[in-house]
Amino acid sequence: MSNVVSALLMIVAAGIIGSFLVAWANSSFAQQGGLIVNQTASRINLVNEGVVVEDVWFKCATYNPCTSPKADVTIRNTGSLAIKVAYIYANNTKVWTNGQTIATGTYATITTNTFNWQSGKIQSIWVQTQRGTNVKQDWKS
Repeated sequence: MSNVVSALLMIVAAGIIGSFLVAWANSSFAQQGGLIVNQTASRINLVNEGVVVEDVWFKCATYNPCTSPKADVTIRNTGSLAIKVAYIYANNTKVWTNGQTIATGTYATITTNTFNWQSGKIQSIWVQTQRGTNVKQDWKS
Protein backbone atom coordinates (compact mmCIF):
# COMPACT_ATOMS: atom_id res chain seq x y z
CA MET A 1 0.00 0.00 0.00
CA SER A 2 2.85 2.43 0.73
CA ASN A 3 4.13 1.95 -2.84
CA VAL A 4 0.75 3.00 -4.22
CA VAL A 5 0.58 6.07 -1.96
CA SER A 6 4.15 7.04 -2.86
CA ALA A 7 3.40 6.68 -6.57
CA LEU A 8 0.23 8.78 -6.25
CA LEU A 9 2.12 11.49 -4.32
CA MET A 10 4.82 11.60 -7.03
CA ILE A 11 2.18 11.89 -9.77
CA VAL A 12 0.38 14.71 -7.91
CA ALA A 13 3.67 16.53 -7.24
CA ALA A 14 4.69 16.22 -10.90
CA GLY A 15 1.28 17.54 -11.97
CA ILE A 16 1.52 20.55 -9.67
CA ILE A 17 5.08 21.36 -10.78
CA GLY A 18 4.05 20.95 -14.42
CA SER A 19 1.09 23.30 -13.94
CA PHE A 20 3.32 25.98 -12.40
CA LEU A 21 5.82 25.57 -15.24
CA VAL A 22 3.11 25.99 -17.89
CA ALA A 23 1.70 29.08 -16.12
CA TRP A 24 5.17 30.66 -15.86
CA ALA A 25 5.95 29.92 -19.53
CA ASN A 26 2.65 31.45 -20.68
CA SER A 27 3.23 34.68 -18.74
CA SER A 28 6.84 34.88 -19.92
CA PHE A 29 5.85 34.42 -23.57
CA ALA A 30 3.06 37.00 -23.19
CA GLN A 31 5.52 39.58 -21.83
CA GLN A 32 8.00 38.86 -24.61
CA GLY A 33 5.23 39.11 -27.22
CA GLY A 34 4.16 42.49 -25.84
CA LEU A 35 7.74 43.73 -25.96
CA ILE A 36 8.12 42.63 -29.59
CA VAL A 37 4.86 44.39 -30.55
CA ASN A 38 6.02 47.64 -28.91
CA GLN A 39 9.45 47.52 -30.56
CA THR A 40 7.92 46.82 -33.96
CA ALA A 41 5.45 49.71 -33.61
CA SER A 42 8.28 52.07 -32.59
CA ARG A 43 10.38 51.09 -35.58
CA ILE A 44 7.46 51.46 -37.97
CA ASN A 45 6.76 54.94 -36.56
CA LEU A 46 10.44 55.82 -36.96
CA VAL A 47 10.31 54.80 -40.64
CA ASN A 48 7.19 56.94 -41.14
CA GLU A 49 8.94 60.08 -39.89
CA GLY A 50 10.06 62.46 -42.60
CA VAL A 51 12.28 65.31 -41.44
CA VAL A 52 13.82 67.88 -43.78
CA VAL A 53 15.98 70.79 -42.66
CA GLU A 54 14.91 73.34 -45.28
CA ASP A 55 16.86 76.40 -44.26
CA VAL A 56 19.25 77.77 -41.67
CA TRP A 57 19.74 81.51 -41.13
CA PHE A 58 22.63 82.61 -38.95
CA LYS A 59 21.97 85.90 -37.16
CA CYS A 60 23.31 88.26 -34.53
CA ALA A 61 21.57 90.66 -32.16
CA THR A 62 24.05 93.33 -33.31
CA TYR A 63 26.75 93.24 -35.99
CA ASN A 64 30.37 94.47 -35.86
CA PRO A 65 30.93 92.80 -33.52
CA CYS A 66 28.36 90.01 -33.62
CA THR A 67 26.62 89.71 -30.27
CA SER A 68 24.35 86.87 -29.23
CA PRO A 69 24.99 84.68 -32.31
CA LYS A 70 22.07 82.33 -33.01
CA ALA A 71 20.47 80.46 -35.88
CA ASP A 72 16.93 80.08 -37.22
CA VAL A 73 16.46 76.45 -38.30
CA THR A 74 13.43 75.72 -40.54
CA ILE A 75 12.29 72.09 -40.30
CA ARG A 76 9.58 70.52 -42.49
CA ASN A 77 7.65 67.36 -41.63
CA THR A 78 7.24 65.34 -44.85
CA GLY A 79 6.27 62.08 -43.11
CA SER A 80 2.92 60.55 -42.26
CA LEU A 81 3.22 61.18 -38.51
CA ALA A 82 3.59 64.30 -36.39
CA ILE A 83 7.17 64.71 -35.22
CA LYS A 84 8.57 66.16 -32.04
CA VAL A 85 11.93 67.86 -32.45
CA ALA A 86 13.88 66.97 -29.31
CA TYR A 87 17.33 68.47 -29.91
CA ILE A 88 19.22 70.72 -32.27
CA TYR A 89 23.01 70.60 -32.32
CA ALA A 90 25.36 73.07 -33.98
CA ASN A 91 28.95 71.99 -34.54
CA ASN A 92 28.32 69.00 -32.22
CA THR A 93 27.14 71.22 -29.36
CA LYS A 94 23.54 71.03 -28.11
CA VAL A 95 22.01 74.47 -28.78
CA TRP A 96 18.27 73.76 -28.35
CA THR A 97 16.27 71.28 -26.22
CA ASN A 98 12.77 72.69 -25.76
CA GLY A 99 10.89 70.04 -27.78
CA GLN A 100 8.50 71.24 -30.49
CA THR A 101 5.83 69.23 -32.29
CA ILE A 102 5.46 69.70 -36.05
CA ALA A 103 2.29 68.36 -37.67
CA THR A 104 2.36 66.36 -40.90
CA GLY A 105 2.86 68.54 -43.98
CA THR A 106 3.81 71.64 -42.02
CA TYR A 107 7.04 73.32 -40.96
CA ALA A 108 8.41 75.25 -38.03
CA THR A 109 11.25 77.71 -37.63
CA ILE A 110 13.14 77.22 -34.39
CA THR A 111 15.55 79.82 -33.01
CA THR A 112 18.50 78.21 -31.26
CA ASN A 113 20.20 79.36 -28.11
CA THR A 114 23.39 81.39 -28.47
CA PHE A 115 26.38 79.51 -29.92
CA ASN A 116 29.63 80.56 -31.55
CA TRP A 117 29.75 80.53 -35.32
CA GLN A 118 32.04 82.36 -37.70
CA SER A 119 30.82 84.20 -40.77
CA GLY A 120 31.71 82.50 -44.05
CA LYS A 121 32.54 79.17 -42.38
CA ILE A 122 30.79 75.81 -42.69
CA GLN A 123 28.53 75.04 -39.71
CA SER A 124 27.18 71.55 -39.01
CA ILE A 125 23.49 71.53 -38.02
CA TRP A 126 22.02 68.32 -36.60
CA VAL A 127 18.31 67.84 -35.77
CA GLN A 128 17.11 64.89 -33.69
CA THR A 129 13.49 63.86 -33.08
CA GLN A 130 12.06 62.25 -29.99
CA ARG A 131 11.74 58.91 -31.84
CA GLY A 132 15.41 59.03 -32.82
CA THR A 133 15.42 60.28 -36.41
CA ASN A 134 18.62 62.24 -37.11
CA VAL A 135 19.19 64.76 -39.90
CA LYS A 136 22.64 66.29 -40.16
CA GLN A 137 23.57 68.91 -42.76
CA ASP A 138 26.34 71.43 -43.29
CA TRP A 139 25.47 75.09 -43.92
CA LYS A 140 27.66 78.05 -44.76
CA SER A 141 27.16 80.96 -42.40
